[in-house]
Amino acid sequence: MLAGCTLVPAGSMSTVTKLDGGIWRSSDSGKTLSQANDVLATKGRVLSMNNADINGLAMDPQDPAALYAASVANGIFYSNDGGASWQQFATMKAGNIADIAVDYSDKCVVYATTQNKLFKTDDCGRGWNNVYYHQKSQVMLTAMALDPKASLAVYLGTSEGEILKSADGGHAWLTVYRAAGDKVLDIIVDPNDSKIVYAGTARKGLFKSTDAGRSWNSLGEGIKSYVGSQQYGKLIADPATPNALIYLSKFGMLRTVDGGGTWKVIDLLPASKSAGILAVAVNPQNSSEIYYVTASTSVKTTDGGAKWSSQQLPFNRLVTDIKINPITPGIIYLATKQAK
Repeated sequence: MLAGCTLVPAGSMSTVTKLDGGIWRSSDSGKTLSQANDVLATKGRVLSMNNADINGLAMDPQDPAALYAASVANGIFYSNDGGASWQQFATMKAGNIADIAVDYSDKCVVYATTQNKLFKTDDCGRGWNNVYYHQKSQVMLTAMALDPKASLAVYLGTSEGEILKSADGGHAWLTVYRAAGDKVLDIIVDPNDSKIVYAGTARKGLFKSTDAGRSWNSLGEGIKSYVGSQQYGKLIADPATPNALIYLSKFGMLRTVDGGGTWKVIDLLPASKSAGILAVAVNPQNSSEIYYVTASTSVKTTDGGAKWSSQQLPFNRLVTDIKINPITPGIIYLATKQAK
């Protein structure tokens, strides 16, 4: 149907490979999971992305039923009904999309990164424009974040250690930080104070800006006593608690409630440290409810990590992202892709 396309007729299964990919959804806080992969096609046909590889998910900040899936080979899928059905944008049906972000104040403005390029639509996906490309074709865009208070502010991270910022929706760009010889893996804009921005790098740990990216300071002093904490894993904001972050590293899981000044260890199940954590999420309404997944297991706490419950995942793929509905936090989505 398309070059590199992995869409299949809905309901079909291979006798060789179980089609257990795409998006999985839970409506009971992770107790049960089922695939949510129906794709509406032309002439009333229903296809499936059960075999699609998904790099990550984005949720419209104004409407959590509006979802965007960044796929490895099929461009962008979008859903307006909480994953019950998906569609594709006419001009974004192929290619490897690394990341997607939706404007906080205008749901028709969406950004997507692919390789060294940033694309933007301001008409709900009918047309996409290339608003940034890195002049070095081998340098990839590896992180993206939008400012929840200033909708024209966009941050990008690169595989060359740069943090770029546009204050006008992508027309002009300024390099606001360089971590030479490193890679920027995450950028987090504080949901309560958008002047505060965090960045996670592959080798040099965590950095923080308190002036909307104009200057940056290392948070290494607060985490250096935790052996392995400089080996970055993942950084997420905890929107239910001001100044709170959860940080994954080779050490394990750390949490701060003072913007990275001090950190507290969240004890994990012993098997998780050896297996490796692939994705993590926190209930947007309850900081004590944390989820993480390994290659085979979904793990959850409702008391901040004092006790954990775990269950086997119903698929054999790797989880690349977890998203929790901020209004109805019992609804959870997992994005998956095949292990290389």
